Amino acid sequence: MSGTDIKCIKVGHTYPNGVQAIKDVDVTIKQGEIVSVVGQNGSGKTTLVKHFNGLLKPTDGDITVGDLNTRDNPVGLLAESVGYVFQNPNHQIFAASVHEELSFGLKNIGLEDSEIEKKV
Repeated sequence: MSGTDIKCIKVGHTYPNGVQAIKDVDVTIKQGEIVSVVGQNGSGKTTLVKHFNGLLKPTDGDITVGDLNTRDNPVGLLAESVGYVFQNPNHQIFAASVHEELSFGLKNIGLEDSEIEKKV
């Protein structure tokens, strides 16, 4: 992957129930740039950001992370470059110990047990 800039081109997302959460979003976030996504409740902030690591796929437009189009790549691969912290920690933390919690994500990206132990 050549850099990890995130580029959104005419991105839209309509949920299966017909609610259009975002429309025609164009934004580039450069590698290392610190960005805040702010707006009113229900304005599409969470919907937009969930696209960056593939938790959601755009119904319109394209998002790339480096050279990877988020439509065509799994969350595990995209998560190597883009992390996501849920608004509610109860939706994020599920393991009984910190060790298990940290190990889980590393297992999902295919690391060997010995490498996981070094990193945790």
